[in-house]
Amino acid sequence: MNGPAQYLHLGFILISVANLIVIALLIVVFVLAVALRPPEKQRLSTLEARPELEEAGDGEMADAEVRS
Repeated sequence: MNGPAQYLHLGFILISVANLIVIALLIVVFVLAVALRPPEKQRLSTLEARPELEEAGDGEMADAEVRS
């Protein structure tokens, strides 16, 4: 902290070592988040997920809010 920052010069890329470490850690955290996420349950269709829509009559079904 008391000295000048250390830089890496790779062709046209100039980056400080501290920034490179932060970027590497962000990538590691992202990969771990994707790899360790819990498995998704089987997604149900809208009608299976909302049984009240199944029981609605034809007129009520047209007015019911349906999200995909």
